[in-house]
Amino acid sequence: MNKMIFSFIALAILASCNSPKTETQTIEIVNGTAYFGDSVKNDQVIELASIQTEMKGESKKDMKIKGVVKEVCQEKGCWMTMTLDNGDEMRVTFKDYKIFVPKDLGGKEVVLDGFAYTDTTSVEKLRHYAEDAGKSEAEIAAITSPKQQLAFEAKGVVVMN
Repeated sequence: MNKMIFSFIALAILASCNSPKTETQTIEIVNGTAYFGDSVKNDQVIELASIQTEMKGESKKDMKIKGVVKEVCQEKGCWMTMTLDNGDEMRVTFKDYKIFVPKDLGGKEVVLDGFAYTDTTSVEKLRHYAEDAGKSEAEIAAITSPKQQLAFEAKGVVVMN
């Protein structure tokens, strides 16, 4: 009996050592508006529709943008997508993997502070993103070539109410 209790306690201790570590992030809610990550000042914010014009001739540029979220990672909320004027998607990731946004953010307007850049995403990473988004195995298998696209790394996110 004592051996069983000792074994159970030892297993419980080992299991707790392997439990995932929780990420910490700054989340602040003021007057119903949610802020994630670094603070975002409401100055020099451009509309998402203007981002391609702002990027002309540059591969990376600091900026603040405002637009509507299309899709969010359904695993953790660790990335999201927004649709550009030309119909292409822009993937938004978060600085140092420190921001996780709500999974139900699709359709909501946000302001992002960070930088836009041109990125080539590998087939492996595109398939990973598709899996995170809950796509079918057939949709994932249909991804066969890398994709060059505009991307954004945010250090701060404001969800407009």
